[in-house]
Amino acid sequence: MNETGREFRNTKSYRIWIDKTGTGHIRIVKRINFSTFISLCRETYLALDRPPGFNPRVIVYVPRSLYDVMSENVREFITFCRSCTDAVFELNVIGE
Repeated sequence: MNETGREFRNTKSYRIWIDKTGTGHIRIVKRINFSTFISLCRETYLALDRPPGFNPRVIVYVPRSLYDVMSENVREFITFCRSCTDAVFELNVIGE
């Protein structure tokens, strides 16, 4: 996992960790249902430290093979999170 931060949750379907800078990382490994994805984003966002003047940051990593299946819902939810929270949400598609 990530040795420079703290592991938040690790399952066969996803991994969550928070690095030294306070950035939350969600790595989707296998297909998960949308309500689980929403819960992961919420839990990660709430676990982040929020010093004054600092906007929390959450990065979601999705493999291209899953992105093709999950793209519309995930993309729309990330857009919603950006507009309704003080956090910076990013979606990174990994793989070829």
